[in-house]
Amino acid sequence: TQVSGTVQSLYADFNDRVRSGQVLAKLDPPLFQAALEQSRAKLANAEATLRLAEANAGRTRALFEKGYVARADWDQAVQAIGVGRAQVDAARAEILRDQTNLRYSVIVSPVSGIVVSRNVDVGQTVAASFQTPVLFTIAENLKRMQIDTTVAEADVGGIKVGQVATFTVDAFPGREYRGQVRQIRLNSQVLQNVVTYNVVIDVANPDETLLPGRTAFVNVAIASRDAVLRIPLSALRY
Repeated sequence: TQVSGTVQSLYADFNDRVRSGQVLAKLDPPLFQAALEQSRAKLANAEATLRLAEANAGRTRALFEKGYVARADWDQAVQAIGVGRAQVDAARAEILRDQTNLRYSVIVSPVSGIVVSRNVDVGQTVAASFQTPVLFTIAENLKRMQIDTTVAEADVGGIKVGQVATFTVDAFPGREYRGQVRQIRLNSQVLQNVVTYNVVIDVANPDETLLPGRTAFVNVAIASRDAVLRIPLSALRY
């Protein structure tokens, strides 16, 4: 949400599937409506002031053309029209701002997906003064996932985009999943005095057995050989 207010009602909860544009929550609107009415009143006042300035300018112009008033009076009348028009434009801008804030009090889903988390309850106050509060987290498509891995600098040199990765999760220890390396991010991090890089792996999740936040144990195949003769290690010993 980009505006502050009290949560009046919620229309989505955990694991709900939502559509793009669907209303998820509403903030209490009276303050936004009052600000909008005040701006409309300012616009009406500014328009009345402008009409009075235009009427005065018309009378002053007729007197100025006949030489009954000085040019300074005529210039002031013209200047009053300019000020009145500026005030009308400012009042219209305030109306547009307040209409936008009122529209922001209705929280809609930007994408179609599933609600992963709901961070507010009815009656809770959200403050958007310094940062934008997150009310809902929505996963757009759980059938396409990604793994963010931590690879040490000694091993990342052997990883290339497009390599096949296999991994397992604790929820299904006997099942092996497959993915593909999509990106090796350059923003390194230091974990326990070891420089690591985030290797992003794309994963297909058609049955949605993989859930967000799970721990994956990943192996990346950096080389393979076919039709190679293998002998037991004991044959090399004596």
